[in-house]
Amino acid sequence: MNQFHDLDGERLSQLLITTDKEGNPLSQATRKDCHTGEGIPHLAFLAFLFGKEKNIYIQKRSNKKSLWDGYFDASVVSHVMPGENVEEAARRRGREELGIETIFKDLGGFYYFAKFGQNCENEFCHVLAGHTDQMIHPNPVEISEVKEMRLPDLLKDAEKNPALYTPWLKIALEKFDLNKVKP
Repeated sequence: MNQFHDLDGERLSQLLITTDKEGNPLSQATRKDCHTGEGIPHLAFLAFLFGKEKNIYIQKRSNKKSLWDGYFDASVVSHVMPGENVEEAARRRGREELGIETIFKDLGGFYYFAKFGQNCENEFCHVLAGHTDQMIHPNPVEISEVKEMRLPDLLKDAEKNPALYTPWLKIALEKFDLNKVKP
């Protein structure tokens, strides 16, 4: 097991940063309150990790995840915690989810709302990108599978098989031109 992994999984009482729909911080609420019913808008991120040959890593969310378990997602996905910025959050979760140490660059963000049964995602989501040549060590609590794909193949597959991918990943792939990301 990699020393960077956080094997505690989701904590329903964890405090998240609530926001307006433009991503401006407002207050704090628990993870449970942010995701139950219609939820509360809160600050999140997804980060694309590029490896050798500029391939992109995607992860399949483990069956231990409360939302969109078994769906393919960006390389690193989580929330920004009180007291940290989005780049710090992505770096923290890169260690916890993939066992890697890298810097992520914020590319911008978007607001979205998506229902999942009786719960939802109601988030202002930053999109980041980073690069690594390190060995990936997936956290089994968070991730059931990691794939390394060429970006054109990911874009094609997400369009052909949208039901396999998380809503926020599909939005990010539509809104951001990842071909412009420099190593």
